[in-house]
Amino acid sequence: MRHLLQLMTSKPMMMTIDAHQTYHNALIDFYKNPQLYVGENASSKESSRSERPDTAYHMSVFGPTTHRFSGLDDNCERVLSYRDIRNQVVGLRNDDDVEKIFIEFDGPGGEAAGCFDLAEYIADIAKVKPVIGFINGASYSANYALASACTELYASPHSMGGSIGVIRGRLELENDKRKMTYFTSGEAKADGAPDTQLDDAESARHQAMVDELASNFFELVGKNRQLQADQVKSLEANIFTAQKLLDLGLIDGIKTEEEIKSMMTNATHQRIVDELNLKHEEEKTEMSEQVTQLQAQVESAGQVQTDLLNQVNQLAKSAGVADIAAQLVVEGESLEGAKAKIKTEAAKRDEEISLVGSLDNDDDSYDMLKLIEEA
Repeated sequence: MRHLLQLMTSKPMMMTIDAHQTYHNALIDFYKNPQLYVGENASSKESSRSERPDTAYHMSVFGPTTHRFSGLDDNCERVLSYRDIRNQVVGLRNDDDVEKIFIEFDGPGGEAAGCFDLAEYIADIAKVKPVIGFINGASYSANYALASACTELYASPHSMGGSIGVIRGRLELENDKRKMTYFTSGEAKADGAPDTQLDDAESARHQAMVDELASNFFELVGKNRQLQADQVKSLEANIFTAQKLLDLGLIDGIKTEEEIKSMMTNATHQRIVDELNLKHEEEKTEMSEQVTQLQAQVESAGQVQTDLLNQVNQLAKSAGVADIAAQLVVEGESLEGAKAKIKTEAAKRDEEISLVGSLDNDDDSYDMLKLIEEA
């Protein structure tokens, strides 16, 4: 509790002015009744915060968010830490059964510290596995910073979003009276804040800090939404309808809950179809390779037969029995078998004749039957 009170009065926040005032007043009330405070060692019920019955998506980012703090019981609005969100996203990224991560957003914003790091982390995961964001209610400031990092971002027809800016409250106590001065980026960021008095020097220091942090915010949203930082800055932290968010390029479309759920179902269906198509393509490729191999085998076998016929024909001609060459090949004789039959047939036809040849008019003689054997 004390941690949250300090955040509200001494740290830069990325949330709406209404939320800042409401939570600040509520925390003061709860601080008067400490037994309602749970603290950072949350109960087992709190540890299962990711399994919410009020959302059908893989995870949700509802309500205010803070850097490290987790706590408050059911009597106070739950505060979700950026570490909680990071752990949930990591689990979904490593889950092979989750093809696309669907996140539902609805919150007024939260602490600036830790928000940019988490947004960058979500953007990195979105490069590996699609992250689909859905604004269902209102996504302001830090809540929208996280939503902008999604691969695709949608909003329900009557959702709101924006308030892209930074606010810091400075509390003054005088005679038990509380006075809050707000330093903001954007002329609309603190609309409705009570009048306060503060010296110019301190105001300048606070404003410089807010402007620097806001510049980082504008760069982040511009990068995630393919916009110029100056375009984001020119929004002056205003709040917009879903249609206006779409017109400004801050979301990718407007869909109902049913349409988003249909996208989740269609994503699973498409994955199955893609897997079947891939399997069919692999089977077609395998069959094509088998046909190619068979064709090569046929061509190879034909060439072998041709070569064998030429060799047998040459041997048969040399032995004077060329008429039996084709018959030997048709009968399936091997080269060695054909040689033996050629020799036998030649001997039958003329046992007395020795096939003698002369080469280059010298006296060397060649016994053709012997040549056949040697071949």
